[in-house]
Amino acid sequence: MDTTLLESQSFWPHLSDAQKQLVRERAHAAHFSAGEAVKTGNCSCIGPLFVVQGILRVYLLSADGREATIYRLRAGETCVLSASCVLSAMTFDVQIDAETDCDLLIIPAATFAQLVDENLYVENFVYRSSTERLSDLIQAVERMFFLTLRQRVAAFLIDESASSGNTTLSLTQEQLARAIGSAREAVSRILKQLSKSGSIEVSRGGIRILDKGMLYEELSEADV
Repeated sequence: MDTTLLESQSFWPHLSDAQKQLVRERAHAAHFSAGEAVKTGNCSCIGPLFVVQGILRVYLLSADGREATIYRLRAGETCVLSASCVLSAMTFDVQIDAETDCDLLIIPAATFAQLVDENLYVENFVYRSSTERLSDLIQAVERMFFLTLRQRVAAFLIDESASSGNTTLSLTQEQLARAIGSAREAVSRILKQLSKSGSIEVSRGGIRILDKGMLYEELSEADV
């Protein structure tokens, strides 16, 4: 198993030889197909996830089945919220799905908890990473409460374009609706409006941004 991604993490140089060997022995590779659940509420602590390839979607799921995406993870990124048992102050649970075919490296929760207990640098890595992701959560909640649906769609398209480095986004209207916690019909209506304005072009295979400046203008009247 190639552990290059693990060895590129900030805590790795500060591990002892025994701790490095422990990680190499117990970490494992996992593949998930597009649409497959990586973590559900029934499996609260699987250990940190390191994305080798693909895109993961991390989201909250309400009791009535509504979803609100917190963030996406791409190649080279890490999710520690999947190791909730290591975070004593964690009082909420997240769901994680493979949005595309994904290859991951996973350090088992028990092994990672041992590293956190033994090594200050690993502990710092956990809390720094979780703090960054909690900021994403707060931003997602702010958008839900303070932005109109049209502004949420515009913000999502801007963020996705920045993350992917591409103005053509390969996603369905259903995926977009799940990502911002809305109904597909409502999102479809907004996309038609934005398409009519000339800021985007909608096709069966995805969405192409024609004028990012116009999308930013949609956000100019936002409260946040």
